[in-house]
Amino acid sequence: MADGAGGWRLGLVGLGSMGSAMLRGWLRRGADALPFVLPVTVCEADQARLGAFELACPGVVAATSSPAAVARDVDVVIVAVKPHDVAAVLAGMASELTPDKTVVSIAAGVRMEDMREAMGTGAALFRVMPNQAVSVGQGVISLAGESAARGERLAGLERMLALLGYVEVLPESQFNAVTALAGSAPAFLALVMQGLEDGGVRVGMPRATARSMVRQTVLGTAALMVEEELTSRELADRVTSPGGTTIAGLAVLEDCAVRGAMLRAVEAADERSRR
Repeated sequence: MADGAGGWRLGLVGLGSMGSAMLRGWLRRGADALPFVLPVTVCEADQARLGAFELACPGVVAATSSPAAVARDVDVVIVAVKPHDVAAVLAGMASELTPDKTVVSIAAGVRMEDMREAMGTGAALFRVMPNQAVSVGQGVISLAGESAARGERLAGLERMLALLGYVEVLPESQFNAVTALAGSAPAFLALVMQGLEDGGVRVGMPRATARSMVRQTVLGTAALMVEEELTSRELADRVTSPGGTTIAGLAVLEDCAVRGAMLRAVEAADERSRR
């Protein structure tokens, strides 16, 4: 699957929330920036969902009848179905998964060992764990591959996924932690943002204004930390002056054990992922 003139062929089994988010993220880059050619071959059982995507993004996907048909026609297959459906999908594609093909699963909690058993020998196998921000090119994506699937294929996938955000190559043993942190944290942060927005309303700010300010503050804070390579502690110290407003608010957050609650939330999500 080396990049080259004309690119290679991409297939997608499942066009649900994450599969469609990845496609939208790639499309934001423009067709000329993609290492694969359009259209993407897609198998999606929900015809209404498929039709809605085709209407929103004409010419991007070409529907086919089965996972096996996807595997037959492409170089790289992304399996984006529910975890309990992965084994059946892989077994159905097995006869088409020749050694020159690559399979990428984004299913949480399904180990490569179990996937290999379902699909048999043949295609190179990888796991990817993205979060929803891939749709706007700001995702966090973890990538793992079987030892035999490293080298140029791993490098090619890393380049493709980098178009969707930050990519980290990790051992599969860390994927439950990735699911808990990068996968679940957007919901945790959204809850914090909701509280800040409500706080703005509580002290007299119009809801729309509070919402806009909270969103931009979160964006600006993350950008500042990345740009200046600040730790969260360093950023907090920078905006906290003696006897000021920030330390007064931080004291309340510490009294309410907000940091401990966030820690436990990630821990609980990790435990759930393992189970």
